[in-house]
Amino acid sequence: MISKDLRAASREIRSLLHTAQKPLIVAHIRPDGDAIASTLGLGLCLADAGKQCQMVLPDGIPARFKFLEGSRNIRNRMEPGYDLVIALDCSDQKRLGEDLSGIPVDINIDHHITNEHFAKFNLVLPEEPATAAILTRYLPEWGFPLTPAVANALLTGIVTDTIGFRTSNVSPDSLRQTAALIEAGANLSDVYENALTYQSYAASLLWGLALSRLQKEGKLAWTSITMEDRKKAGYSGRDDADLTNQLSAIENLNIVILFNEQNDCKIKVSWRSHSGIDVSKIAQRFGGGGHPPAAGAEIKGNLNEVEDMVLTVTKKYLKAQKSKGEN
Repeated sequence: MISKDLRAASREIRSLLHTAQKPLIVAHIRPDGDAIASTLGLGLCLADAGKQCQMVLPDGIPARFKFLEGSRNIRNRMEPGYDLVIALDCSDQKRLGEDLSGIPVDINIDHHITNEHFAKFNLVLPEEPATAAILTRYLPEWGFPLTPAVANALLTGIVTDTIGFRTSNVSPDSLRQTAALIEAGANLSDVYENALTYQSYAASLLWGLALSRLQKEGKLAWTSITMEDRKKAGYSGRDDADLTNQLSAIENLNIVILFNEQNDCKIKVSWRSHSGIDVSKIAQRFGGGGHPPAAGAEIKGNLNEVEDMVLTVTKKYLKAQKSKGEN
């Protein structure tokens, strides 16, 4: 059931979307499939309605998502002259990147439970499996039809954020939304193959280098991607090439962690969990956030220091969770 506050936010968002002529759509740095798909899905809708729409992702998009219609219209820098700012799939404004973190945000649409409600109007639904699922629900209510290109983009967001409908937040309603998108013209097999199955040669090399350092202690496992790894593999992106989701498939673990070294003296840390353990609480200790089974944070420091710090906190958290279970 949608609360009164959310209904009011939805009405305001509808009005703003129809009134704006030059909307700016942004999402978080190192964008995943949901951030890319949500940006593209909403952007295509607004462009179809005659808006001069900017879609901006500071880190660009990985090659695997360039099969989506309109993806070439996504830019990594904003231009002046926008009259509405929409942030998608982003729990806090810092994750928009340096160039975007200081601009006033009018609309925030997201599904992360740790969302800070940083915009003027916030439509945050943590029960939804993806931000693309929220747009699937609301765009028709706001008067924007789901064309085949829009439907294909939104389906990509749902498929990637649920890792192919494998996550615990997939519900009957999620599958009904998927069916509606397919009815609108989305191609499930094409989305599945391009967004989840296919892997570039460089990404495969990157996985190999990172997996060679995989370590395990009890029911915790971790590894890292270094700057040197990306250079050796010829991988140009700053993302993890979807390795985090692969690590989460390892059996008999409670938590897996991936440390991803960046070029600005920061480490992107990603946690994945099983057995109902809420890793978003760990991420929040480091200024990050996310979902109970999947969370992340960006921490300043060198790789060894950050690994030691994060592993210490995570091990203590696991020990505390075990004690609670025993009691």
